[in-house]
Amino acid sequence: MATTTDYSKLTADELLAAEAKVKKQRIIWAFVIGGFIGILLWAVLFHASLVKIVLLVVLFGFLGSGGKKNEDNFNAIKSELRRRNI
Repeated sequence: MATTTDYSKLTADELLAAEAKVKKQRIIWAFVIGGFIGILLWAVLFHASLVKIVLLVVLFGFLGSGGKKNEDNFNAIKSELRRRNI
């Protein structure tokens, strides 16, 4: 279980460091999800079996949830930075 961070208790420097970390993670997630979509399209175009396609769609759901958590953290950090006028 992932722990949630209370960004209101962090200092300005810690918030900026967390923002930089999450930005790097966003780029990684974009490549992972983009590559996965490419594999899924390749599987559909070259007539992969239905079981493989369903498995890929299920895995995409798990990947999407990880990206969503990362995006939620990014939005929380940005809102805290805006609140502090940083």
